Amino acid sequence: MSQNTPNNPPGQAQDSQENPYSANWQGGGAPDLDAEAPVLRADEAQRLNRKALMYLAGIVALLLLTAIWLARGMFSGDDAKRAPPQREERVVIPDAPTDVMLPQLPPERAPEFAEPLPLAQVPMPSELPPLPPAQPAAPSGPSLLERRIGRSDSPVSDATTTPPEMPSLEGVGADSATQMRASLASARPLYKPDTLMVRGTYIRCVLETRVITDVPGFTSCVVTEPVYSINGRRLLLPKGSKVLGTYGSAATGGNRVAVVWDRITTPNGLDINMSSPGVDDLGSSGHPGHYDAHWPQRISSALLISMISDAFKYVGAKHGPQQVDISNGTVVQSPYESNTARTMERMANMALERNMARQPTVTINQGEVVNVYVAQDVDFSSVLR
Repeated sequence: MSQNTPNNPPGQAQDSQENPYSANWQGGGAPDLDAEAPVLRADEAQRLNRKALMYLAGIVALLLLTAIWLARGMFSGDDAKRAPPQREERVVIPDAPTDVMLPQLPPERAPEFAEPLPLAQVPMPSELPPLPPAQPAAPSGPSLLERRIGRSDSPVSDATTTPPEMPSLEGVGADSATQMRASLASARPLYKPDTLMVRGTYIRCVLETRVITDVPGFTSCVVTEPVYSINGRRLLLPKGSKVLGTYGSAATGGNRVAVVWDRITTPNGLDINMSSPGVDDLGSSGHPGHYDAHWPQRISSALLISMISDAFKYVGAKHGPQQVDISNGTVVQSPYESNTARTMERMANMALERNMARQPTVTINQGEVVNVYVAQDVDFSSVLR
């Protein structure tokens, strides 16, 4: 029996004859398997894939765009290199106007007074009345020689009576005129403005030393901003100049230190003497600092001594001898008074008075920025040419 041929039972032979497929298979020869195989013909054109063509076209377009972008970048870089460099914008500050020559004032004219009115002449009498008879001169006192010899019998006053002198009127008019001139406002030109530091100029500086007002002392600071003349043309105080000053103890209840800055030394060898106060950033007098009123120390010492005094008094009253007084049938019992308690109480009062009299302390650390208010005009014309 073949493995490829099915084992048909004998009873199925008639059925296979009736089956057309079976009849064709039995009646025909061996089937030609290569009859239906596809054959590639050379004259038939091969069909290309459309999707592949689209992908290829997109890649080519992307390469072209990349090449164009690189070419433009190269050419633009060459143009930028060849272009002239741009000029930097400079801010030009125009020069200040030159000194304006003030016109000379016209000469003062002499005051013109009106002509005096003619006085009416009073007719004089032809004959003058006779003069009264001359009175005898008052007896004069003894002379100096007579007073020394002592010839005069009655004492005579040495001082002679003189009429009171009239006050001089010459100074009254002069004083009133001076006051009138001082009260009138006036204007005058600023001479040598290139070398003038006027009153009201602020000098900013940084403290070099620490300031503690418990003990008066000296301090110094370094200028952080240059100071120019009033017209801004000339540098008067360069950056790094040193300002010297003095300060005293702080006033009770204030958190400011009054510093008087009286000397400035510059790096270029100038020494300026002036007396100007220190102010804060808003122009108020004094330099603000850390305020300490010493309240814990004031209270703690007095409280400690008072507690010790109370302890001595309590122990003396409890364990000390008692004093008994009998009068009129009445017994009065007094507790013991300790002298130590009294002494401690007096010490507590003294400590409290001493601590209350202590002035508060204001501290300004080094490195703080302070301001100096120039209190008077300073002329640098003698040292700056």
